[in-house]
Amino acid sequence: MSTAVATRSGARRIRLDVRLLVLALVMAGAVGYLMYTGLQGTAASYFVTVSELQARASEVDGRRVRVGGDVVTGSIVRGGPGEPIHFRIGDGTSELEVVYSGVLPDIFAEGRHVIVEGLYRNGQPVQADSVLTQCPSRFEAAPTASSS
Repeated sequence: MSTAVATRSGARRIRLDVRLLVLALVMAGAVGYLMYTGLQGTAASYFVTVSELQARASEVDGRRVRVGGDVVTGSIVRGGPGEPIHFRIGDGTSELEVVYSGVLPDIFAEGRHVIVEGLYRNGQPVQADSVLTQCPSRFEAAPTASSS
């Protein structure tokens, strides 16, 4: 009889161990999936400069891009209500025309660093569907008065 009791208790232990192993694998898989999707979002936050984009123009033609640069002074052309806004961004070496139909961030201005996302076609303006503006630092040095 003691052999039958030992066999039943051993079978229960194996079933319990298998259940714990399956539960641990499911949890590890869930954590791995969350880490993978989190890293995908992080990788998407990178952007290229205008010069880098133009150097790879043939590779990215007809694809979505994320490009950053400074809004070129004097390039902002605001249309009427419902019309797109045209502006150029540059990186000191190259410039790129952008067309955007959405609402611009409040701090959008000439000289401000922006990141635009949208469709790139070689020789045409980027059809942006997103414009992100870098927030100015609150801790900039106050301008000094020059004495004459």
